[in-house]
Amino acid sequence: MRLSHLFLPVLILGLGAFLPARGQVSQPGNEGAEHVSSLGTKFASVPGTTVMFAIWETRLSEWNEFLRDKKYPWSYQTHFQQTPEHPVVGVNMQDAVAFCNWLTETERAKRLIDTSQSYRLPTPEEWDSAVGLARGRKKISLSAEEKLLDDRVFPWGEDWPPPAKTANFAEGEIPGYNDGYPYTAPVGSFAPTKEGLYDLAGNVWEWTQPAEVRAQPTGILRGGSWAYFRPECLTSTYQYVVPADLRAPTTGFRVVYEDKRRTASLLAASDAEKKQALDARMKALADSRKVDASAVEALRKKMQGKDDSGLPDPASLKPAAADGSSFVNALGMRFVPMPDKNTALVCVTETSVRDVETWMTDVKRTWTQKPSFLLGGNHPAAGVSWEDAKAFCAWLTERDRASKLIPASATYRLPTDVEWSLCAGLKDEKGADPAERNLKDKTHYPWTPKADDWKPPALTANLDATKIPGTTDTYSYTAPVDSARANALGLFEMGGNVSEWCEDAWPGAAEERVIRGGSWLSFDKDALLTSARTHALKSVTRADLGFRVMLDLGTP
Repeated sequence: MRLSHLFLPVLILGLGAFLPARGQVSQPGNEGAEHVSSLGTKFASVPGTTVMFAIWETRLSEWNEFLRDKKYPWSYQTHFQQTPEHPVVGVNMQDAVAFCNWLTETERAKRLIDTSQSYRLPTPEEWDSAVGLARGRKKISLSAEEKLLDDRVFPWGEDWPPPAKTANFAEGEIPGYNDGYPYTAPVGSFAPTKEGLYDLAGNVWEWTQPAEVRAQPTGILRGGSWAYFRPECLTSTYQYVVPADLRAPTTGFRVVYEDKRRTASLLAASDAEKKQALDARMKALADSRKVDASAVEALRKKMQGKDDSGLPDPASLKPAAADGSSFVNALGMRFVPMPDKNTALVCVTETSVRDVETWMTDVKRTWTQKPSFLLGGNHPAAGVSWEDAKAFCAWLTERDRASKLIPASATYRLPTDVEWSLCAGLKDEKGADPAERNLKDKTHYPWTPKADDWKPPALTANLDATKIPGTTDTYSYTAPVDSARANALGLFEMGGNVSEWCEDAWPGAAEERVIRGGSWLSFDKDALLTSARTHALKSVTRADLGFRVMLDLGTP
């Protein structure tokens, strides 16, 4: 596997002076012209953003000119050969920003661009637009179908494995795929997007920089590289969070060109176009005999980004009942009865990103601790505290009582420690409290192990499989909440994905709460036992910690 060679120091070739023929640089005030940098790189417009993207990743020839002119202290060496037309690798975020600043200063000094024009790294949102995501190209709320497609699409489409010669990946790791390049490929070796951009998938990871520049220990890479092959790492939405000072033979960058006059003009035109489209749609609805005021208001919410698409039709929902039947609430969360207890129902999945974002939007809160790797609305809501989980339950209780989906005596809450064990299939535990019950049972796991093997069967839990010999899964971080096999009660991921908060305080620590279940970071045999407990302050948030909701119907 080529990943084992990522950090071997061997000399880069191509450090001699080499540049392609110089292109025509757009002059100040000529905002609509094609832009070509003084280094010969063309820039293309992309729908959904006001900047222009370099059509390829920054080449070694361009990087070498920067090193010579700036005398920049950089001595990274790769373990493979490159020509001047290959993308530069081994650059960290600071290196990439320094190159952009140098190119801006150089062209301003030569009066090729003015002070309103500059080069920089793209933001993650601009990269969304470049790769064709609906969330990057549409400035109104997305439909449920568009959101779903964004979560699963690749830069080349929906096919997996990728068609032959799509991009430069770790082809030896993708069955039946071959791209002809064991390491980096010359830029422009594969087919471009319809906007003319090359290598948005594969070749090298590309640094992006948030619009709010601040000192950060981490940065966001996009696009995959020659050494990557796992499908979830190559989706268009995937964001690879790494240390900002990382230099690796898989990391490079792409430059964008910004003209603030052009930006102002495009934004004004975009605002006018959106207003005109909204006015036209609203008028058409108001004039239709088949549409009432509620439909007009629904469209207004959608155009303002408050759409409820993807939620169940309220008319199809039935009130919760203590009769042994399952229940679906207004968020689409499905609940099933607890064993031998029809008055308590448990959600079959961990609470999703979409559920938490619906709550936070409604109460006007910001999810400040949301992990950047969360891939879509159907992944578990990690990065929430016990206090957040309780607030979510209180909000959901009030919402569903008001709509009469649950009785006035019913409440949503977190499972107790004992209830969580029952949901995971562990009965009759010994011990008076969670601390006494911790690791008492040394044989039960949240899945059904094979004979003489504690490890989970395929597709039963999302764990850190790289550290569990003989085990595999397809996710580097969290997985969709319903992607694994359900247990006997129909519950998903009781043993992995994210660990889950429980109601109980930890004995002797009034401000700490019980945590159950493994996560995508878990691999230790004992820590994955169903009887294993941990605990943390109720205000703590972690990237591997979420929650599951119970519905308590009260006394019949």
